[in-house]
Amino acid sequence: MKSTIYYFSATGNSLEIARQISKGLDDCTIKSMTTPLPKEPVGGSNEIIGFVFPVYYIGLPILVKKFVEKLNILPGTYCFAVTNFARMGSNTLGILEKILQKKGIKLAYAEWVKMPTNYIVNYPPPNPDKLQEMLKNSRTKVDIIAKNISNNAQKPVSMNILSYILTENLNRVLLRNISKWDVKFVSDNKCTCCGQCAEVCPVDNIKIEKCHPIWQHHCERCLRCIQWCPSEAIQYGKETIGRRRYHHPNVTVENFIETKDL
Repeated sequence: MKSTIYYFSATGNSLEIARQISKGLDDCTIKSMTTPLPKEPVGGSNEIIGFVFPVYYIGLPILVKKFVEKLNILPGTYCFAVTNFARMGSNTLGILEKILQKKGIKLAYAEWVKMPTNYIVNYPPPNPDKLQEMLKNSRTKVDIIAKNISNNAQKPVSMNILSYILTENLNRVLLRNISKWDVKFVSDNKCTCCGQCAEVCPVDNIKIEKCHPIWQHHCERCLRCIQWCPSEAIQYGKETIGRRRYHHPNVTVENFIETKDL
């Protein structure tokens, strides 16, 4: 059976999960949600469609929400979703389920995986020992998830209406004024003007002017720019100064640059 996994990833956690699941599925293709939407409907009774993405502000990343809302999925498709988070997943999968229900589609299988945090604006990444433990545990869980999906297992979203309403409303509040969120980004004197921050940004929010990055105020809050800067020259105010950067050890920056050219 043919399978397609659509993923969004900032520092590689979701991409690595998508890769691992794909190894357990026959004829599986992985596609980034930063690339153009398919022109033709996807799915059908002989195809598996999956979504893998992180939790942002106890909800869906804006980019993911827009992608899924616009994706044309055929009735009868076996759909799965795997979300990852470091602290709180809340009812993110319930929000996705509601979007799919409007298309006449239900999530056949929904699961979450705990991964190292990449949100260094608020939290430093785990220490090396804790990091390796989390990655090991995630691999074990994803192997189980991949096996279940390959067997067309059913694990629907456990929908709590009150939790869904609270999650959706709080997510909307937290994303308010997102266009102004990037005003605290700065590049310091370690900047080499390599332009990598602009290359990896999934929404083309960074322009290089006079050898410095300038943020354009339509930020996704994914922090790719901070985490992938090779000289660690990008800061978010004073919050990130001195904090270790993080990206999944099995993922390279080229993975994100390449998806923007497809």
